[in-house]
Amino acid sequence: MDYYYARMVQHMINKKVTIFVVFCIVIAIFILAFRNTSVSKNPKTHVGVLLPLSTDFAWWGEVIRNSIGSAQHNGYAKNIEFVFEDTKCNTKDAVSGTLSLKARYPDMHMFIVGCDNDLEAMIPILNKDKDLGFVAGLSSANLYSHDFPIINLAYRLETEGSLAAEFAYKKLGVKNIGIITDNGNFGGALANSAANYFSQNGGSATIERIKYNESNPETSILKIVQSKPDAIYIQNDIPTISTILKRLDQLGYTGKRLVYYGGRDQSLIDTAGVAAEGVYVPWPISDTTNTDRTKFITTFKNLFKKDPFITAYFVYDGIALLDEAQRKCSNNTKCIEDYFYAKKDFNGVLGNVHYQPEGKIDRDFYFEQIQDGKFVKVK
Repeated sequence: MDYYYARMVQHMINKKVTIFVVFCIVIAIFILAFRNTSVSKNPKTHVGVLLPLSTDFAWWGEVIRNSIGSAQHNGYAKNIEFVFEDTKCNTKDAVSGTLSLKARYPDMHMFIVGCDNDLEAMIPILNKDKDLGFVAGLSSANLYSHDFPIINLAYRLETEGSLAAEFAYKKLGVKNIGIITDNGNFGGALANSAANYFSQNGGSATIERIKYNESNPETSILKIVQSKPDAIYIQNDIPTISTILKRLDQLGYTGKRLVYYGGRDQSLIDTAGVAAEGVYVPWPISDTTNTDRTKFITTFKNLFKKDPFITAYFVYDGIALLDEAQRKCSNNTKCIEDYFYAKKDFNGVLGNVHYQPEGKIDRDFYFEQIQDGKFVKVK
């Protein structure tokens, strides 16, 4: 009797265990199915990011990549997967990189691009799929002459050139200006816009173009000095700007000196030394701080052990607003474009910014001067 009773009890236990195991399996399947359904309803949006991550401009490409990383670290664009491609600021690499991204991610319809020449070369490909482009750095007006939607996260080169010229003309009393820029499209747009301002206001300009990262700009420096300008406006990389400033100091040049926004860096003061004293630089960051900016700078420094370059500010604000737009528009690129332009009260790390069509942006600009080894706002 005990034997049969034990068998019966064991059978009941086995049956309960089996039922329990089956129940667990069913629950597990249900959970997995629910998770998969949730993921399929909210898939990651793929955004292509084409930057110079090697050659001379690699440092700048890293600034943009690090800014995106800082934004995501601070909670923005969590539903976006940014896919990076190295273009070397070479249009052929930009085109091949775009084709590669589109082959791997057919759902990719937004592209953040560092070099405006790259984006211009990509337009015929992007236009076929009604894609949306973002340009991370300063860009020329030519980029916006195409029938393709581009949101400018920085501002137009012509804006910088004309603002620098206006400041020199109205604030510093300059009538004749010398201009030294690189011989690429970037430098050309800056030089021409500054020169045009002076010619339209009864002044004059002498332009010299040199290579980016020119090791020996002596000839161009002498030509500019011989034209006897009231001021000299300089654009190039920091080492070349530093070389030009030190040579002007050696030549005893006493006119005003201005550099483009990229010269607003401690490394210019460190390398040019006393020759940097008195130099003016345009700057789209106010001296009034805000909570978002403090958080951004702290995050960037903690993650990458360096101060953020100005482009990082542009990109961070762009990612923050893209996050906001995507939550409303999902992946509708036309809706996202319209959202950027309609948002007139966006207050980011750079303060109030209003993005507009044709690469135009309504943002505050300031000028600073190097005084006693520090950048000081001009009042």
